[in-house]
Amino acid sequence: MKKIALSIILLPLLIFQSCTTKKQMLYLQDLDRYTNTTINYASPVIQPNDILKIDVGDLNPIVAAPFNMNTGSTNSQNSVDMMKLTGYLVNPQGTIMMPILNEVKVGGLTPANAEIKIKERLINENYLVNPTVLVRVLNNKFTILGEVNSPGVINFSEESISLLDAIGLAKDLTYSAIRKDIKLIREVDGKRMVYHVDLTTAAWMSNPNFRIRQNDVIVVTPNTLKVNSGGLIKDPLQVLGIAASLTAVILLIVK
Repeated sequence: MKKIALSIILLPLLIFQSCTTKKQMLYLQDLDRYTNTTINYASPVIQPNDILKIDVGDLNPIVAAPFNMNTGSTNSQNSVDMMKLTGYLVNPQGTIMMPILNEVKVGGLTPANAEIKIKERLINENYLVNPTVLVRVLNNKFTILGEVNSPGVINFSEESISLLDAIGLAKDLTYSAIRKDIKLIREVDGKRMVYHVDLTTAAWMSNPNFRIRQNDVIVVTPNTLKVNSGGLIKDPLQVLGIAASLTAVILLIVK
């Protein structure tokens, strides 16, 4: 009698648990089909609220000095934070205010193109003869929410990172995450774009739109079991533990 009761209770649970298949869980299942494919990169553009570090150089450092902000030493994290506080904040119109040059329009330009624009102004306005200009965004960050082990706002120092890098920085997806529909939200030219990524295939990896850029938001949706549980069950495997406890109680009652 006990074996029959145990089978009746556990069989539906085991069938339910098996509904989460390997095809729903494993990343990049067709990765071998995309080996040796070309990797495409697209440089992100400068947007409002970016904080820029701009270094102007010349063979004679004295003549270049007036075009640089004094940010002090860069040997510690405190210095990085100080550079953010004293860096060039891009206003909603996409402009910054530089010493002597005054207003410079950089919004919508890549950092490399901003370097060219500033260099041309320095030469054309007869300030410097052969300057060097370095532009870098100091406050690169993305937000990742939902079914990841460490959600939140995460900083990165590169111009862009891969989506897999971003998920790795968030300590991977949870068991309850839907891997076939990761949502990537991005603002482009004043418009909000939403991309959908299926992590079970590698088809998306060559698309430069799916590299994570400044201010991107990643949303990972929970599966049906997690939604229906109202968040009480964080891992479907907990169902089996609860079922085992209920089975033990039922068997004691039957006995």
